[in-house]
Amino acid sequence: MEKVYLSAAAHAKDNPTKCPTKCGENIHCNEYMDIVETRLKEHGVQVKRGFTTQTGAMALKNRVKEANAWKADVYYVAHTNAGGGRYSMTMCYPDAASKAKANVFHKYRKCVASHKVKTRSDLYEINATAMLCLYDELFFHDNAADCKWFHEGGMEKLAEETVQALCELCHVTYKPKAEKVEKPAAADKKPVKGDAITLKKGRLYVSSRGTAAVTRTGTFYVYDGVCVNGRYRVTNKASRVGKTPVGLHVSGWVEL
Repeated sequence: MEKVYLSAAAHAKDNPTKCPTKCGENIHCNEYMDIVETRLKEHGVQVKRGFTTQTGAMALKNRVKEANAWKADVYYVAHTNAGGGRYSMTMCYPDAASKAKANVFHKYRKCVASHKVKTRSDLYEINATAMLCLYDELFFHDNAADCKWFHEGGMEKLAEETVQALCELCHVTYKPKAEKVEKPAAADKKPVKGDAITLKKGRLYVSSRGTAAVTRTGTFYVYDGVCVNGRYRVTNKASRVGKTPVGLHVSGWVEL
């Protein structure tokens, strides 16, 4: 089984975005990569996630060093762009083999109006990795409409297309997500911040809308008690209740 190393945006100073909620490029790229990581593991792919507590040049150098030592087959990077564009882009090293594999991403990138493949040799992760590096700029985070789309279902669509492409590159049969999963039992009263919630093969949604979710069993805690579209944010530790930034402390959403 081939190995995939995942590297989400880790800017030393997180880039501001025009997202509908308080966010940042690092934050929403890590939320996106959470989905990619989960789905790849569900397919049996060997996955290693780049140092999530590090940022800046140190993070990139340590990630590349770790991926090279692990002898990963694919090094996948996820960022979002800025500069006024309205497209998605996958970048790779300027050789025929890398470009051919980047075009697998182009084949599956259907949820956006425009996608292109571009070669680069000046980006550190593309240039310093010993293996194939595919570097995504998912969308432009300085466009409010695209940010809204990303946070209202686009994130899940992009992640699933990425999983399809990586499965093909790793010679793994892609399996669509199962739709029928047992829902968590309804609460007798309105949940409040800090309430313990027990899931038994329940659906932990990745956002307040859409069907994208993972199956989880265990105890979670209501993050803030705010209901959005019938769902509540939860976290996996009582010590994380109400803590910010949201993207680092919220595990997902549940229907209660």
